[in-house]
Amino acid sequence: MKRNEWMALIVTSFMMFAVCLSASAKTKKIVERGMTKQEVIEIMGQPKLTSFDAYGDKWEYYKMNVIQGESKRIVVGFDLNGKVIAYNMSLVDDNTNNEVGCNHQRPTLPPYGVGPDAPTYYYCLDDASFSILYNKVKNASFDDNKFDLLQVASLGCYYSCAQTARMMRIFTFGDKQLKVLRMMAPHIVDPQNATDIYNVLTFDSEKSEAGEIMRNSR
Repeated sequence: MKRNEWMALIVTSFMMFAVCLSASAKTKKIVERGMTKQEVIEIMGQPKLTSFDAYGDKWEYYKMNVIQGESKRIVVGFDLNGKVIAYNMSLVDDNTNNEVGCNHQRPTLPPYGVGPDAPTYYYCLDDASFSILYNKVKNASFDDNKFDLLQVASLGCYYSCAQTARMMRIFTFGDKQLKVLRMMAPHIVDPQNATDIYNVLTFDSEKSEAGEIMRNSR
């Protein structure tokens, strides 16, 4: 085969390869908020690096586009329930190995704290951890023991309104349900969902008191 024919064959091969990559990119799913880890693996494959902190897991991928000559670093962040909450992609300069336009920060909840030294952003207990706490409180022998367990746990834990409502339902009477709320309210991360709490209570006077507790805890 002549040299010109070889060159034409090489160019054609590269063009076909580029077309295939382009078609694949158009049909391939993208990572979206709320996806599970398995769904991310089906799209991205196994991560190159993994890490975790108090807020969840972080997976890192490194992708190279041979045609465009680009290297990318992709970081996928998961919450404590294993759902996607962050997706960040940055270009990597192959000459310096530095990232261009990098911004890898976890999304944060709206500020909600107690006192000037409280952290700015909180994350509620994941479902598994809350279930452990819930069962320990529920299975305690006496009400005083239940309250002691909850008080100790609340020193370093934060809750959703749904979790607070579930804990309140352990108790039958409104006065004890409100006592639970007083302990947990300063640690609630989503006060906008307070309806979950009000629905636990029977009387309007109790719901009114619950509203006051929620307002004073912020």
